[in-house]
Amino acid sequence: MEINYNNILKLLNAESKKIIEELRINRTQDLVARKKEVDNAITWLKKGMDHQIHPDLNIVMIPEKTTKTPSSEYRLIEDHESDERKYWTEVKLDDQELRPMPGSFLMIKYK
Repeated sequence: MEINYNNILKLLNAESKKIIEELRINRTQDLVARKKEVDNAITWLKKGMDHQIHPDLNIVMIPEKTTKTPSSEYRLIEDHESDERKYWTEVKLDDQELRPMPGSFLMIKYK
């Protein structure tokens, strides 16, 4: 099923325009905060549609490393159905190894 938020995006864009009109009359911190919230919601929903991110995905944060040396890092590997590390390859994105930092997020899709 395709992720589509066009209807709610239309509502949020209308709300944004309404807030902008209210801000022209009376610029309050509450209205500025509401405008920012609506803008953030629009941005998140657009990202969800662009990347077809289902809201039921699990999101996990990469923990702090247990090894505290500067050269220690996380690596994402494909094991090619082997327990022997010599057959493993690092996952690349745009021709660069994908090495998440502590605090990075992963979205996990279960089969």
